[in-house]
Amino acid sequence: MALSFRDAQSVFRQRYLAMYDIEEISKYNTWVDAMQDADHDACVSDLKRCVKFTDNMAVLDAGSGTGALSLALVRIPGLNVTALEPCTSMIDFISAKPELIGVTTVEGFCDHADDASLFGSETFDLIASRLLVNNLFDPLAAFRNWKYWLRPGGTIVVMDGMFERGGWSGGWGNFVDALPLSVCQSTATVPYLLEQIGFHVEHVGLMDYTNAMPSTRTKRYMVVATKPSK
Repeated sequence: MALSFRDAQSVFRQRYLAMYDIEEISKYNTWVDAMQDADHDACVSDLKRCVKFTDNMAVLDAGSGTGALSLALVRIPGLNVTALEPCTSMIDFISAKPELIGVTTVEGFCDHADDASLFGSETFDLIASRLLVNNLFDPLAAFRNWKYWLRPGGTIVVMDGMFERGGWSGGWGNFVDALPLSVCQSTATVPYLLEQIGFHVEHVGLMDYTNAMPSTRTKRYMVVATKPSK
């Protein structure tokens, strides 16, 4: 058998979840709780530049953590938001936030073929992620699942950071060489991969409103793509 450049995905997932002990999760949630109304409004403004929101849209927050993106999404009236997150303790933090009382939570990863069974075909109108793709073990598998879960004509929004290798501190530094998008310095990589899966890329660019906020330490970019209609 040929040697792989990294552990099997099942082993990686065990290591990933083990990193999120209560201390690490509390540290993560402290960052989320420190976000102000202006931070969430900036994210919404970036989204509204490229996405048309309508009443009763079914929206998936993929890799929700403790709710950073969901806290922005619930500021847009009429959305039915589902948060997908593999860490049970992260979900507990979401459930404890009064602002997210109406958000449905589902436990699970999204970047393996088996994860497709978490939702039915054509479940969502919009799938969005915020600071997730840099953590994906298999971005192509995730994008295939998102396409399966998305209705024809539906939209994908990827929001992520221009991370450098040194930004992965402590034990997280051991993950850099297992994650294809961990230190992506080009806005071309994600849209290129989305095109390979069959999405039509509508927008690629920096998140001007979010990047203007004092709380944003790493420059963020956004990719918007649509699933072709039947």
